[in-house]
Amino acid sequence: MISPQEKEKKFERFIIKEYLRYGSVDEVFRKNNYDLPISYPGVHRLINRWGIVKAAGPNSKLSEALTLLVLLSDKKLPLERLYKVLPPSFKTSLATMHRIMHNVKEGIIRRYGTALVIVPEDNPTQILVGDDISTPRLEYGKPFGSTSLPVTFSKKTENPKESILRVIQHEVFTQEAIEKKIPAGIIPDNLKPFMYLDIADVRVAVYQIKLPSNLSGKKCFSSFKLINHRFLSLSNLTDGNLLKFNFRAGAREVGLAYKRYLNNLKENKATEPLILKSLVNLQLADFALEFAR
Repeated sequence: MISPQEKEKKFERFIIKEYLRYGSVDEVFRKNNYDLPISYPGVHRLINRWGIVKAAGPNSKLSEALTLLVLLSDKKLPLERLYKVLPPSFKTSLATMHRIMHNVKEGIIRRYGTALVIVPEDNPTQILVGDDISTPRLEYGKPFGSTSLPVTFSKKTENPKESILRVIQHEVFTQEAIEKKIPAGIIPDNLKPFMYLDIADVRVAVYQIKLPSNLSGKKCFSSFKLINHRFLSLSNLTDGNLLKFNFRAGAREVGLAYKRYLNNLKENKATEPLILKSLVNLQLADFALEFAR
């Protein structure tokens, strides 16, 4: 037997868990057959009261679009032809992909994101990654598991602390977010990105986050989007075999910019953020020009 207060808290944790699992209030209701003893506004109020930063951006997944963009740059096939052979699990519409392709060709930034280079405070060359299970892999017939940095969509004008906290809650410390136990002080005041990466039609701000040793163990991390959290050496990102590690598009560019950032810190040089286009964007822009001839 539990008290009514404990029962209410248990239900609230369930709702927060479902929201972090599915990413939208609509999906929480749909997955529970629209049979929850709480209203839509009630869920929104609970999420706000719990301190959860709501998901930002469109319903289509950035990771899903990136997977298709990489295939386009590799296969050099028209989008329509490639789209016809995609599995039913691919949810991003052809119209959305056409819009993304147009934006890539024209260099248009339409959306924004935040990525984190999370390192132990005593070893800044060990970088936290995980295997993205939110999107099926389309290449090689393998279902899931592209190695990714923690990253989410962001709002253009929101406070960077809010953007960073969203990534931490959804991709790094999800269980702690459910239990209201996100450690204080993880996000320094006035933290600035060390780079911006243009990937697809998204400009991603990339920040370094240092974790104390008691928060750097493999068992500390949890997420419904990333599994198998682990630290990889910076050299794996900059020099490693991309196929072996199956890195998400953009990972190498982040690794190279981060390496430069660390060298600048070591030599007391200015550390103004770099603005780079991802390799996949450059390849697709060239492909578009060739295809138009």
